[in-house]
Amino acid sequence: MPWGRSILLITLIFLLLLTPGCSLEPGLSEGKVLPLSSDIIIVGDGIGGLTAALEAARKGAAVILFSEEPLDEHWMWEEGALCPGDSGKPEPLEEILAATGEGRGKKWHYKLLARNAATDLAWLSRETGLRMAREERFRCFPENLSYDQLHKRLKEKLLQEGVRFIEGVVLEELLFNENGEAAGINFFDPAGVLNTAYAPAIILADGGYLNDPEQVKELAPDTAVASWRHSGRGTGIKLARAAGLEIVDEALFSYTLAVEKDQNWVPVEPPPGTLLIVDRQILLFSQYDEAELVKMLVNSASGNGYLLVAGAGLRPEHEPEWPRYNSVAAFMESYKLQIPELNRRFRNPQATFFGCPVKPVASYCLGGIAINESGLVLQKDQPVKGLYALGETAGALNGAAIMPGAALTEALVWGRHLGTVAARQIE
Repeated sequence: MPWGRSILLITLIFLLLLTPGCSLEPGLSEGKVLPLSSDIIIVGDGIGGLTAALEAARKGAAVILFSEEPLDEHWMWEEGALCPGDSGKPEPLEEILAATGEGRGKKWHYKLLARNAATDLAWLSRETGLRMAREERFRCFPENLSYDQLHKRLKEKLLQEGVRFIEGVVLEELLFNENGEAAGINFFDPAGVLNTAYAPAIILADGGYLNDPEQVKELAPDTAVASWRHSGRGTGIKLARAAGLEIVDEALFSYTLAVEKDQNWVPVEPPPGTLLIVDRQILLFSQYDEAELVKMLVNSASGNGYLLVAGAGLRPEHEPEWPRYNSVAAFMESYKLQIPELNRRFRNPQATFFGCPVKPVASYCLGGIAINESGLVLQKDQPVKGLYALGETAGALNGAAIMPGAALTEALVWGRHLGTVAARQIE
């Protein structure tokens, strides 16, 4: 081989060995998987995780975002987001959040949501082109984008910022250094190979466990789950529990009303004039808001109720997909009810009726990993440096129930907040 070609070949080999990522890390042989490293690891690809990743990347942090499976947050999109009332001041919104939680939530959590709801929603609109339409005093709804469109636009922003996505993994274990600080995570990649990612900051944002039947059966065996609220498998909570971190109110949920259809619990859409029977009470459904009715059912002797509406006068499009009965008596017999007053409620109790059971079903995990005001995960009341949790992964923030629209705002506000906090920690 001519000397010129030999020198060129040796030079190329030398340059390749000097190139970052081409040489083996200390202690590894060619037959082993290279570990990953970054400044921040985020677990979960929902709005909270994407928002945190974008905020951190914009502040110069190197971010890896892990997801086992895509989080389904369409229900959150349908509920809308919180917005200040007519005064524009945060205090009224803060008060109604606390009232919904029946005084059992964290005041600092309510304050953070109320004071940042409008600002962070405006940020989301600037980033994605989203427009929101105000329809209620403290709630507004997406006007021009679907959840999938918004998710895609956020992900495109993250790719532009150099965020790495590792999807289809199985998260195995949280890692800590000798000082008990967050250090990384072990995971199985899509090929089933065990690997490690190192980072001094980790944000757990993969939702609650309502989409994991095994966890539901173990922690809340008598609880039915809203079929449209499957937002996560609670892997972050599992990892925290295995690591000995504080898990609070793990079997506490926010409930919504549902009826059974094809072995699933689906949203209640009662036609005008529908009655709700709770124990021996007969109530006009439309005269109460859902939170009041949920509370009645949760506190009732049986935990169940029944819906009943007369078929006479209903338009075909208003007829519910409930069992049909040829009399009030037939309806009561079907469900072993003895409420003679029901007959007196209708002018013709021998006509056609629609009726079915209704039940409060779990729609949001209120319990999860304990955190402090900075979002740091707690272990024996002490914060674990570098480990954060947000959204449904974090527990005991909202008290006894969560206000409709608060879930989207919570993901957005806490996502931006923790993305900023984690990036500052790296600095």
